[in-house]
Amino acid sequence: MNRNIRLGQLLSPFGIGQLVNFPNDESLMICGLDAWDLMIEQRMQNAGNDHIDFKEFEIREPRLEQLLGVSSFRKPFPFRKNSSKNSRLTIPGVRFPQWHYCIRCGVMRQIELNRQQSPRCTSGECSGRLIPVRFVAVCPQGHIQDVPFLYWVHPDGMDDQRHILTYSAGKGSGDLSSIVISCSCGQRRTLGGIMNEGALDTISTCSGHRPWLGPIGIRQPQPCEHSLRVLIKGSSNVHYALIKSALYLPQAGDTTPEMVQRIIEREEETLRNFHEMDNDGRILKVFLKTQAEVKSGRIALDELLEYVLSFLESGKGNADLEINSDFDIRIQEYQYLNTGRDSENSDFKALVKPFSSTEEGVFLSEYFDHVVLIEKLRETRVFAGFSRLNSEDGRLVRDKINDLSIKDKDWLPAHVVYGEGIFIKFSDDKLDEWLSRANNNLEALIARYHKEQARRIIDYQNRDLTPSFILLHTFAHLLINRLCYNCGYGSSSLRERIYFSSSRDNRMNGVLIYTSSGDSEGSMGGLVRQGRELNFYRLVKEIIEDARWCSADPVCMDVGSSMGQGPDSLNGAACHNCAIVPETSCEEFNKLLDRSALVGTYEDFDSGFFN
Repeated sequence: MNRNIRLGQLLSPFGIGQLVNFPNDESLMICGLDAWDLMIEQRMQNAGNDHIDFKEFEIREPRLEQLLGVSSFRKPFPFRKNSSKNSRLTIPGVRFPQWHYCIRCGVMRQIELNRQQSPRCTSGECSGRLIPVRFVAVCPQGHIQDVPFLYWVHPDGMDDQRHILTYSAGKGSGDLSSIVISCSCGQRRTLGGIMNEGALDTISTCSGHRPWLGPIGIRQPQPCEHSLRVLIKGSSNVHYALIKSALYLPQAGDTTPEMVQRIIEREEETLRNFHEMDNDGRILKVFLKTQAEVKSGRIALDELLEYVLSFLESGKGNADLEINSDFDIRIQEYQYLNTGRDSENSDFKALVKPFSSTEEGVFLSEYFDHVVLIEKLRETRVFAGFSRLNSEDGRLVRDKINDLSIKDKDWLPAHVVYGEGIFIKFSDDKLDEWLSRANNNLEALIARYHKEQARRIIDYQNRDLTPSFILLHTFAHLLINRLCYNCGYGSSSLRERIYFSSSRDNRMNGVLIYTSSGDSEGSMGGLVRQGRELNFYRLVKEIIEDARWCSADPVCMDVGSSMGQGPDSLNGAACHNCAIVPETSCEEFNKLLDRSALVGTYEDFDSGFFN
């Protein structure tokens, strides 16, 4: 049976707790970390301890490890039929929703979570195929359960007799009122209105179920009395993955071979400990002699020792880093990006390109400080939990991580993507000048955002947001759309990374657009080429024109400038025809966008950054 998923998709969109629809009407939920560990243990029991090589799965990124409080990350294991190491490992899943119905007679039945074989109808001699219902019930705290169909059909209560439900899609308009749930006791009710907010409040509240943890996640529910909301199981708001990411930033010098950098990154803590207790380098030398690269003869021991000592004595490295928030990671990356690094021996190569004195260069220098061509980059993406209904639910990251397993784990699923990118550093002086004349619609949009977050999140503290952030964010989206149109990139093959802070001490105003296909070769230079001065000049001109007119104008601009649009009205002049990109490409789930930040409104063109 075909149940294939790309490894990168097992973080987003098909991370732990997400429903995956497979061929033949099969719906499975990705299991939690306990089941991943159990899969490894079972293979070790069946094939022997030597069969499992954990090094193949291990990913190290010290900054993210410190931020998330774990010791390492593991990439999802690929399935191999025949291999001397790590063969026949599968990502575990459970059948959910449990409510299924027969495609022949319509009889409904709840299936066991861990059922292996595809279920069949047991009503009489039917033996028809059972397929899952299309609906699930979720709550704002991340719980998910079956829709309480029995209580929906019997809102006034049930007697003690056995109740057998029947599902009938019926004929008609195809809306929910055409779907009828009938009971053997004679009661029947359509599903009309079941997806309305508060539709289940009178019959049920959240049971605190976590089926991704297996049967124990239902037998031992979390206390919860939030309202349930019925959703189509394939809806995007059933599961929002919380992805934490960081770019690889080499700590060793530009001339340090890549092999040496790998050893330093892998063993940095041990190397520092031995160096502290070592007087003449003997202990360090003995340890380095055990490294696979030295044993295989790929590097001489004395040469490796020289590089390692040079690194340790330079005072660089991750040992003394204090990472307490995403901001700490961003500010370090921002400094690296603006400095650049011209090295062929690293997964990070960035060339800073100031603008020339040509007509194009003069125009660009009015708005930007420089462009950085990133020929090589490596990003580590970590799955740190999920939310439902809304992308932000107010729960702490630590609580979301704890919900991924029954027992505490010191690892999280992760994936590494390789590629290239362009980083655009905006002019701080130009932004300051523009802020004095930016239109008030942008401040109103920010106020709506803070109000909506405060409604959902207890003790919400206002984020650092100014009209400059909306400008950077909208510019990034328009740039992604233009790159897809000009260069043939897939709409989801590019990502944004916004570097923004209004703090005087750590001010940031930059945008990184990069490939994220996961291919070790990236996109072979296509994106970097667009960052060259003449090409970038053309891109900016085209972005300005794209911002001036949307195919949904004047409605898009007028509605966006007056009352906002999109979910919770958290966008200004931005819709699917102009500034929306795939959610996998956007850090903000397509919120806080407004074209008027770039070009002004119809009533006030001068309020745009590119006036």
